[in-house]
Amino acid sequence: MNIPEENGIKNLTPNTTIYHEGEKIKNISIVTKGEIDVYISSRDLIGIEDEEEIMKYSCKLFSIPRNIMIGIGSFIYDSNYIFSFKSKNNNEIYTINIPDIEYIKTFFNSNKTYMTNMYHSLAYLIMKTYDEYIKIKKINDEIRIITTNLGVMYFNLNAKNRNIKSELFLKTKEIFEYATNDGFNFPIDFDSDFIKEDHEKIYNNKNKIIEKNEKLEFEIEYIKRFLTMPKEIKSSFFGYDVNMTLSATAILYETLKDIAYMLKSEFISTMENIAFLYSNNQESLFSEYSKMAFELEKQGKSYEVWARYSRYIANTTKDICKKIKNKYDYDLNIDIDELENSIKKLTENINSNNDETSEENNVQVIMGVEDIPEEIKNPSKKIIEIAGIPEDRASTFFKSLNAFKKLKDKFSTEDDARKIRRSVTNVFFEVYKEIAKKYIINNEKSKLLSMFLNFGYMDDQLLTPNQIVDLYEVKDKTSTKRINVYYIDEWLQKIYDKEEPPSVNGFGQDYREALREMKKRGTISDQELEEHWESPLKRLEYEIENMIETTHRLCYGQISVYFPILHKDMIIKDFKDSLIKRETMENTLNSILEIDFSAFYREVLYKNKDLNIEKELVMQEVLPNIILMPTYGSRAIMWEELSSRQKNSTARFLLPIFTSEDLEGLTLPMMGAFRWELCKTMLGPAWNDITQMSITSEYSDYIQFYKKNRNLSDDAKEKLKVQIKKCRNNLREVFVSDYVIWIKYESKGIMRLNRVARGILYRQVPFAKNIRDELEKQPMFADMANRFKNIRNKKATELENRYFKFTKTGNPLPEELQNHIDFYKKM
Repeated sequence: MNIPEENGIKNLTPNTTIYHEGEKIKNISIVTKGEIDVYISSRDLIGIEDEEEIMKYSCKLFSIPRNIMIGIGSFIYDSNYIFSFKSKNNNEIYTINIPDIEYIKTFFNSNKTYMTNMYHSLAYLIMKTYDEYIKIKKINDEIRIITTNLGVMYFNLNAKNRNIKSELFLKTKEIFEYATNDGFNFPIDFDSDFIKEDHEKIYNNKNKIIEKNEKLEFEIEYIKRFLTMPKEIKSSFFGYDVNMTLSATAILYETLKDIAYMLKSEFISTMENIAFLYSNNQESLFSEYSKMAFELEKQGKSYEVWARYSRYIANTTKDICKKIKNKYDYDLNIDIDELENSIKKLTENINSNNDETSEENNVQVIMGVEDIPEEIKNPSKKIIEIAGIPEDRASTFFKSLNAFKKLKDKFSTEDDARKIRRSVTNVFFEVYKEIAKKYIINNEKSKLLSMFLNFGYMDDQLLTPNQIVDLYEVKDKTSTKRINVYYIDEWLQKIYDKEEPPSVNGFGQDYREALREMKKRGTISDQELEEHWESPLKRLEYEIENMIETTHRLCYGQISVYFPILHKDMIIKDFKDSLIKRETMENTLNSILEIDFSAFYREVLYKNKDLNIEKELVMQEVLPNIILMPTYGSRAIMWEELSSRQKNSTARFLLPIFTSEDLEGLTLPMMGAFRWELCKTMLGPAWNDITQMSITSEYSDYIQFYKKNRNLSDDAKEKLKVQIKKCRNNLREVFVSDYVIWIKYESKGIMRLNRVARGILYRQVPFAKNIRDELEKQPMFADMANRFKNIRNKKATELENRYFKFTKTGNPLPEELQNHIDFYKKM
């Protein structure tokens, strides 16, 4: 047994590669100061050996903190490092050279506290690696869905089916032929919704990779439980016998190797799918779509669809490049300038008013700090001064904000990054409340405060000068005709002026109920309760603290990396292109209402003393209030189905004021959630009573008893089982997912639902009359269409007979009653 001479502390300068992936392990190292970055490559899958090349093709995964051990597999014969390790700052590690297994046993027998740490370190690395595997798999699945759909659409649009050699192209051709033979009709125009959606049901799972590793799931669950075990129990267990501990560690090390291999394979697959999307040296979707566009252009034929898909591919490629660079510090080496030049040549003759943005056609002038308008420079200092928050809170805010600016990865999920973002957020809403009060109550209005309240602009170093100037100049000149769409300052003014009641809080309590709860807890007295109820100031404060602060992060979409202030890493498209305009929002809702005409109708109480009508339920359309939240986000929220206990009160829909998402894609799930919650609220305790046929009762019965439903085939039952699991056994989520398919596909006659779900939705979420008339020609809809028509005609006749007494003298029927008849007769 040889005693090594080099045990001890090693000081590391920033960005020093400590160990390379694949390098033979000769010692165990313990991080004693700072953090070490962990990288992974695909060297063993693509045959890279050179150390510089390994780092060039490595992705940064995560950082490991103090006390974590590196090289734990060193006691296993001929082990190599699974990862590369790189110093983050001025770090220190303590190294223990390992000549043989006997020395390891002697060392750990003498230092038993390290034995628990060794196993804990390996468990920590496994969980971090597994988390990264789940993340990259999600990214890869999203890219795979897009590339497969684009590949399928290529063969759908191109009847010639040029001689393609790429394996991925040939795979999508096979999928296309299968779906076509099965009777599926693909879109004939540009359809970004179709491209982004997973069509596994259409493709008969030919594009779905089903992975179920029960052994791995068991091991992960075991490791999770181990990490939460009390320290004294772990120390007692692992300090008992060094041989047992080393054996247990060796078993765990094999799990780490397996997960690392899965991670590497997923990275390789991701890179292959990205190359399928765009590549300079092989067949790719971009090259083939753009070739077709250029060929058709030369022939003088219409090429707009091909050009729009090419532009979509280019924008998607740029977004992926940015995401991979930000998340993994990995450069895909895609020449963005060349990509943009290709698109510019292709689209320069296409009408710039197309729905998809054409930022590639515009030459952008690069601006400097001097181009930023003076009134919005140094905003954080100005806003904090105007807010007048205590000095200690201001100091905390600036300290945390500066720390956030220094984060290389603004979306890091490491604990330190989370603490920084949380610290900024806590003070941000204190400031937000004070600024809103001064803006609305004291009328202290300025462009800076407007941008802060409506957009979340607060720091000019977190955005580029171009972005700041764009934000400064962005303006919505459109208006709406029927639906109210509010900026947040307009909404808060409504609350302050008592034109609208404060929103419900996160517990579903309205303002009055929340005040009663405060009184019950002894926070306020009876007199203060009434004062709060009447006070415009208290209403304003309540709305900010309970609605805005909660929903702001929800509309942002990524709660784990939420940050309240606009910064460049969250901006995917230019502000002018990502702004949700009032008119666009209304048009989106109207396009849905052209299909789901009854979405905002509900039964309300009608009274008329002149006609001696004391209580009559009539159908009335009540349109929602839409509030645009000050963030760049990816999620829409149905916050309230009713804004008071009155059945004719408005719903409240919340959307981010800026988004890169498709607006209809954001709105449809929100509409589905609204339909479910409104039905549930209107019915009260009877919401799941099947004797009262409704959306909620029929879906409750459908999901609860689907296994015994004779109208469902075994295949349909299996698909429904998967859907229920995917929706986390949440009834509303199951309905919403079906509602989206109902509106997007079934309304066009594209069969995507099983017959039971289709029947429920035809009854409870009927299509507009013109769509019903068209669909009833199809055998799948004929019977249910007849039944539906008979029921509505019968209802309309009953109402006409009942209301005849009001018109037999020649007087016109009140508008409310006539509209009620028309709802069943004409719609």
